[in-house]
Amino acid sequence: MTISLNQFAPNVPVAGLYVYLANLPQLHNVIVSSSQSTALKAGAVVTLDTASTNLDAPIVLQADVDDPIFGVVTFNPIKNSFPAGDRIAIARENDVIWLPAAGAVAVGADLYFTSANKVTSSATAGNSIIGKALTPAAADGDLIQVELHFATTESST
Repeated sequence: MTISLNQFAPNVPVAGLYVYLANLPQLHNVIVSSSQSTALKAGAVVTLDTASTNLDAPIVLQADVDDPIFGVVTFNPIKNSFPAGDRIAIARENDVIWLPAAGAVAVGADLYFTSANKVTSSATAGNSIIGKALTPAAADGDLIQVELHFATTESST
């Protein structure tokens, strides 16, 4: 996908792109952990790196499906891959962004995320909730509007 650098409010959905306003407040002073082995992309769900000793900024890495969620990497029209050490912007609680679905999703469904950073309404005990579907998805890869709300679920015993 090509986006003009002068296009401040893209009208085509892209994973990690804010739905309503392109200038919503967001946390920019987040750093990708040095232990992150693969570059993060827009729409990646991140958690805090609890091993970090950095006192200046939150350090994040790709979240596992049962990790506490810290945020979602937002779309950047200039750069689409963020290796270890990069400063990134993330969407936080109550923001509304576009995310790809892993299959059919109904409006209003609580959403979980997969290891491929797609959202699903299929619950698995212990998986973290990423938010609520504001628009439906018919198939894998459909982009839907997600209101972010981070929660953890009880793991099975």
